[in-house]
Amino acid sequence: MRVSTSKYHLIDKLLRRYSFQHLLVWLLLNILASPFLQSLHHASIISSVSISLVLLVAVYAINRQSRLFKYLMVLMVLSLLLFWMGVFNVVALSRMASLLIMALYVFLLVYAFTRYVFSARKVDSHLISAALCLYLLMGTLWGILYNILDLAVPGSFSGALLSSSSQLANSMEPYEYLSFVTLTTLGYGDILPQTPGAAALCQVEAVVGQFYMAVMVARLVGIQVSQEFSRQDKDQEPALRK
Repeated sequence: MRVSTSKYHLIDKLLRRYSFQHLLVWLLLNILASPFLQSLHHASIISSVSISLVLLVAVYAINRQSRLFKYLMVLMVLSLLLFWMGVFNVVALSRMASLLIMALYVFLLVYAFTRYVFSARKVDSHLISAALCLYLLMGTLWGILYNILDLAVPGSFSGALLSSSSQLANSMEPYEYLSFVTLTTLGYGDILPQTPGAAALCQVEAVVGQFYMAVMVARLVGIQVSQEFSRQDKDQEPALRK
């Protein structure tokens, strides 16, 4: 019993120590691997497992003493519960309700990560990983919002990718793809907004993506310069005393 407890605490400690790095890996795996899994027999289940792991690992990046931690835990449990109920059709729940709770959960994650990134005073692997995770979470959040909008107003988006993935239940890949293409202002044009609301949402994401990159680069450079000046001041103190 003691051995199993100690192993649990060790795993928990490692997950929390490298929480941002673990989350970054799972986010990238979800983005890269999910589209290639659609041809498999249980594509929907595998994709759902990938999304669930991302939502689960994200909690480890939040400080337990934070006020948001309890709310995030509740929203994470609700998101996963409703999401998997929809996957297995256990209860006739609206997919809209599941996506709304998931969107709120990811929004709070984005808020918590933003506070951490813009309050840090040292550039290290944790800060860089957190900044990258924040960027990917913003893309994920907008992908969920696009999915919600398309459910609320059918026909908000059109494209070959949407029609080809329509047979897969709970498929969010095309909306995530549209989100990241818009966030990076790449804009292939293979999925297009068809309503003023959808176009406005795409515009806001494109602007936020560009602002984020500019502000984040300035933030990291500013912290790095501040660290260098602090280091030089510390090195000069012994010489001044002499």
